Amino acid sequence: MGTVIDRIGELLSLLQSPDFYEREEAVRELGTYNEDEAVAGLVMAMEDPDLGIRELAANLLTQMQGDIASRLLIRFLGHGDIGTRNLAAEILVKIGSDAVGPLIEDLDNDDYDIRKFIVDVLGLIKDPRAIEPLCEKLWDENENVACSAAEALGEIGSNKAVKALIVAIERVEDARVQAVEALGKIGDPSTLETLYGMLDTDDPMTLYAALEAIGQIGQKVSVPKLLPFLDSKDDCIGETALMAIVNISLANDGALDHDLPLDKYSDFLFNGIRNRNRKLTEFTLGRLNHWNGSDVIGSLLDVVDSVDEENHKRISEILEQAGALATKLILQKLPAASTAAKLIFLETLQQSVDEEMARKLLPFAVDQEPEVRQKTAQVLGVSGWSGAVGALKELAADAVGHVRATAYASLGWLVAENEIGFLFKGLDDKYSDVRDAALGALIVVGSPRVVEMFSADLNCDNIERQRLAVSALGKIGDPEVVEPLLNAINHPDASVRKLAIIALGRIQQVENVQPLILSLSDESTAVRKAAASALIAIRGEQAVADIRFLLDDEDVWVRYHAINTIGELGSERYAEYILPYLDDEQDVIKIAATKALAQMGSTEAIPRLNQLRQDKNKDLAEAVVMAVSDLEEIQ
Repeated sequence: MGTVIDRIGELLSLLQSPDFYEREEAVRELGTYNEDEAVAGLVMAMEDPDLGIRELAANLLTQMQGDIASRLLIRFLGHGDIGTRNLAAEILVKIGSDAVGPLIEDLDNDDYDIRKFIVDVLGLIKDPRAIEPLCEKLWDENENVACSAAEALGEIGSNKAVKALIVAIERVEDARVQAVEALGKIGDPSTLETLYGMLDTDDPMTLYAALEAIGQIGQKVSVPKLLPFLDSKDDCIGETALMAIVNISLANDGALDHDLPLDKYSDFLFNGIRNRNRKLTEFTLGRLNHWNGSDVIGSLLDVVDSVDEENHKRISEILEQAGALATKLILQKLPAASTAAKLIFLETLQQSVDEEMARKLLPFAVDQEPEVRQKTAQVLGVSGWSGAVGALKELAADAVGHVRATAYASLGWLVAENEIGFLFKGLDDKYSDVRDAALGALIVVGSPRVVEMFSADLNCDNIERQRLAVSALGKIGDPEVVEPLLNAINHPDASVRKLAIIALGRIQQVENVQPLILSLSDESTAVRKAAASALIAIRGEQAVADIRFLLDDEDVWVRYHAINTIGELGSERYAEYILPYLDDEQDVIKIAATKALAQMGSTEAIPRLNQLRQDKNKDLAEAVVMAVSDLEEIQ
């Protein structure tokens, strides 16, 4: 022990070193000891001239066990340097419950500044042990201490302090406002009668505090007591009363049984939204379905960029319900609006856009912000106005890919037959989302000319255009696309063959299935699987005879797919084809066969399935248990 004490003594000496690094290392090492002398050294370091060392000492003190640090730090609450006092208070708060005992013991310190700091710290720690001592300090001879005691009791928020606070309201004039505020923070409804009594006061500060406290308690029965103050000539009193009603409303899921003079407080409410006051925003938006008019909607439009995304949606719904009035005001405010507001306005206009409105929106197709140009393209697309095609074609050449994509998508709703060639240019764009948008537009048009041009693309040199052509023909789905798709089954690229087969399976109305049957022997496993699925989709059970030989395909996943495809038909007559695969070498094939037999309702397979219940492959064993359970239900 002597060696440790000696080392601590050396470190204490180094705290006086002119060398910053020596002092810093001394503080750091002192933090590794729990001896009282080391703790005292860290407290001494709080007066070091360097802020970094002071903060290091503070952090280490918060980790110290025992109450010696707290007892020493309390002395610094009376330090002449305000920074040191504040740092000591901050450390004590971080120490928390371990500091409560020493703080309470020193609550009667002769220095009222120290008493006040102790009271403040106890309020921030929020330990219930401090309630009774703080209640006693409501009667402190120093008004600052008494006021701080009331504030601290409000921070702790315990009902145990209510009786003392009510007495203080009646007898301690200097702490009355703070005691009223504390009752509001505690939120006990039993204090409402006392707070109602404060509403007759001549002291405006006490009145403000009482109004706020009543609102914080949040009882609907209090609203009639607050309503008269909404007619006050003093705006501050009226706004405080309204804020109290707002708190009560929000505490009761927005429910209120009284009409409010909202027009009188329109500026207050919308300024609350502008200042991102969450409560005022929620309250105001909740009433706009019933409270509207030109001034109200205009005020709402002025604050749309002051709310979060969730409330953007709410505002859009409110504006949509306001109808023509909102549309007129939006068009007036749109040019000078912020980017965020423009996007909300355009989203709202999109719901009712017509040719007349679309004409007025054309200037925004050249807005400097790409998000606005993109949204304008979308609105023009749904307007049905063919006159917007020129602007959309210019947007389809925009420098920003997302704008181009939206412009192409919108053109699909508006272009005439002679503009189809322009849409095809979009299929060569460097960005996939633009190509997809142009493809989607052409599918929407879906005219014989489009089918003809896509059919021609099947033989072009660009493999990406070939894939897009196959995909488009399949989605157009008209009878005239069948022949081009059947021809595409012979395409040299396997991905094109696969897409063509998938498209034919989606269309289903295919009379000549011979090319599909030949595809069952394709060199590509993906093509063989697609052909099996397409034939089943087109011919149903008749296709089983065609695809059956895939059950012995060289590729395990083709076999797996064939089993699943036949099993999904749900016909027990094909169980004999599947049963042999319960003995396959591959567990994945056994699992597929097990599930297929269950789908077919093949109860005759139960004995053979039961032989696999104890298989070492857990996935197979679980599949068997489930299959047998399903089959036994239908026996």
